Amino acid sequence: MRGKLKSSIKINNPKGLGQHLREERKRLKLTQKEISEFSDVGRKFIIELEKGKATAQIGKVFELLNSLGLELHLIKRGDR
Repeated sequence: MRGKLKSSIKINNPKGLGQHLREERKRLKLTQKEISEFSDVGRKFIIELEKGKATAQIGKVFELLNSLGLELHLIKRGDR
């Protein structure tokens, strides 16, 4: 997917999360180094998360989401 991300994206796995975070970072024209400098997350973590690392620390994931201006919403299956 290119350009502006949809306002709501269904993510089913770590790889999908990493892909969408990378797309949003690029849409904001930020490098991994730049985002690591103003968030509390190291560049190595960002690289691994964008590649779909399944064992990413949830606190750091939320730190990165916040730095990219993203929120996580949980919706019960079938309620949409």
